[in-house]
Amino acid sequence: MSTYVKLANTFKDDPELHDFWMGMARHEAAHVGALDLLAVMIEQAETTPRPPRIAAGAAAAAATIERLHEEADQPMTVARAFDLAVELESSEVEDLVFDLFAMLANPDERDQAEQMLVHDLSALSLMIEKHTDDDALLARADALVERHIDRREARKPASGTA
Repeated sequence: MSTYVKLANTFKDDPELHDFWMGMARHEAAHVGALDLLAVMIEQAETTPRPPRIAAGAAAAAATIERLHEEADQPMTVARAFDLAVELESSEVEDLVFDLFAMLANPDERDQAEQMLVHDLSALSLMIEKHTDDDALLARADALVERHIDRREARKPASGTA
């Protein structure tokens, strides 16, 4: 969240980019709230659910987030800022949050949260296309969107039988 606020400040002279980065920060703030909610739900559960095995993924994501957070303190181009965002969003933090959320939350709530993620990632892809000429970066962002769409689709029950 604070990395995106740093990027908003870096691009404060461009209202569109500033607003975009603040929107990304709000998206991450929702994750913080979701994790707080999960902690309370686990605390109040009649039986403590067994959390998914996430230690390695969480450690790798934390290292990536920390490295990129420090880099966001430095001056950077718009293209590097978008590259940084794609790397952050690829760190599988959302996957960890959704795996935890799936243990305790209603499937419709999880689906809605994932739909919002796809929306935010699609906005990132559009901003990359609009503000850079980096086809490889755009392809990475589009692949990230597709990965989350495919994951949502894979969980939906098959409609009807042949």
